[in-house]
Amino acid sequence: MGWREDVAAYPDLAPKDFALSRETTGLLVIDMQYVDAHRDYGLGLSLKATHPEIWDYYFTRVEQTVVPGCRRLIDAFRAADMRVIFITLGPELPDGGDMVALRRPKITPGLESMLYERGTFEHQILEELLPVGGELVINKTSRGAFNSTAIERQLLNLGIDSLIVSGVSTSSCVETTARDAADRGWKVAIVEDATAELDEPSHDATLRQFAARWGRVWTVEETLAELQLSDAGAVAPADPTRT
Repeated sequence: MGWREDVAAYPDLAPKDFALSRETTGLLVIDMQYVDAHRDYGLGLSLKATHPEIWDYYFTRVEQTVVPGCRRLIDAFRAADMRVIFITLGPELPDGGDMVALRRPKITPGLESMLYERGTFEHQILEELLPVGGELVINKTSRGAFNSTAIERQLLNLGIDSLIVSGVSTSSCVETTARDAADRGWKVAIVEDATAELDEPSHDATLRQFAARWGRVWTVEETLAELQLSDAGAVAPADPTRT
């Protein structure tokens, strides 16, 4: 039984009012950087040496599912003149001293492979998903974007009340950011096939709990349908019967 069937057996604690508007919905693309979303850099090199099966599963999913899924969402949002916001993870200082404690290699030695400050190649967003002019890029020094950036104020300034969340990894930076947003009052949907975790059970468990308690979990197709967006780049005609 899949996670969606599991949700049906849970008490329904998710918000009931979930009508989204194109004008007030933004897309978050989280941590799609060379350091953690490319098999040949940073986390990829570390996992290949220590956990090759996990390395292959995770980066195959990133390459075959997450990058194409994020690309479709980005293109659809841009075509509809909707906000696309990129989140990155990494220190501002070369020694990582400005990272939250749990992200510092001296405290968590397994994170040395993730220590690339802003401005390094590894910190950059993948070429396939690069921001264009006028798109906000927010760098965080913690797993959750709300814990180490001004994103809350920036979203309020932009008039955004709903978020579509994509990127990596599902049970860490994606989940923490999505839950924090929902807990602050944003309507939040995680995109199932535009996210990835190191293993499928953890990915599914995160999606199950988020759908049962916090917001929505949609596929790329479902997201485009909910917002009446076209894959081809054109905005689909509005359906007056939808709420």
